[in-house]
Amino acid sequence: MSQFDNNLSKSLHISQEVIIDVIANAALEVDGVKAIAHAKKRPKNLIFKEKNTQDIKIELAGDVLAVTLGIIIDSEAKAVATAENVQNKVKSSVQNMLNLTVTKVNVNIRDASSEG
Repeated sequence: MSQFDNNLSKSLHISQEVIIDVIANAALEVDGVKAIAHAKKRPKNLIFKEKNTQDIKIELAGDVLAVTLGIIIDSEAKAVATAENVQNKVKSSVQNMLNLTVTKVNVNIRDASSEG
């Protein structure tokens, strides 16, 4: 083996959109979650034409991730239990699928809906 082969480093870059999609899909799998809330419209979002219209914010430092997301729950669901289930599901999904360490998952219940 050459010196070059020994020093070959590997890297993987995951786009923020992929991370957000994994978070959204994980949250939507939890019983009692109807939808991901829409992000508040801000001038910055309009200027930079951000694609993410969901209320999901991520802070990534290296391979450590902090998540904040807004959800809409079913009006029959227990809010605290649903939020805790979302936290656990998002954390395990991101760690298993993307191999990122999740330090915290903040869940904001934005609304409760009984619509189909």
